[in-house]
Amino acid sequence: MGNARAGDEEADRPAGAVHGQVIPRRRLTGWAAWYAFVYLVLPVVALGVLVDALLYLVFTTVFGRCYALFCLFG
Repeated sequence: MGNARAGDEEADRPAGAVHGQVIPRRRLTGWAAWYAFVYLVLPVVALGVLVDALLYLVFTTVFGRCYALFCLFG
């Protein structure tokens, strides 16, 4: 059928089969979610907290002004 030639092995095996072994489709596993959280989410959040703390120190010590939500709480 289609472009398959007579005796072509690709036409005889199911889609996704390698050397006769059917490989399951890719999916998000618990370990993949954990690694994404540890190596992607946590560093971004940590960097944000660090930048926020540095900006707070700069604004309060250098400029003598309140910073962000701390202005509301006095």
